[in-house]
Amino acid sequence: MSKSDSRENDQEFIRWAREVKARDQYTCQLCDRHGVPLHSHHINSWDAYIDQRYDIDNGITLCTRCHDLFHKTYGFGNNNEQQFEEFTLLIESFKKIIKKNKIKQRKK
Repeated sequence: MSKSDSRENDQEFIRWAREVKARDQYTCQLCDRHGVPLHSHHINSWDAYIDQRYDIDNGITLCTRCHDLFHKTYGFGNNNEQQFEEFTLLIESFKKIIKKNKIKQRKK
């Protein structure tokens, strides 16, 4: 992102990001972490869905770890709801695998 694309001084973006986090009770909606750095993530990307930039329903709170993993998987820009749904399913699958492994380890 270039300096001219910076959202740090965009008051409408700042309000949007705060409202997304407040709605989600300052908790990552994928891994349930709170008390960690959080991001307000656009489900349909900022660049491709201009009409949804400040729509609270187009935002979700993610911790830095989940946010970075999403963008490492799908890249930056042209992201959409279908990608996010797919990513959510992957995260849920990993959580189930981790839980099973923890249960197996306790039984040993």
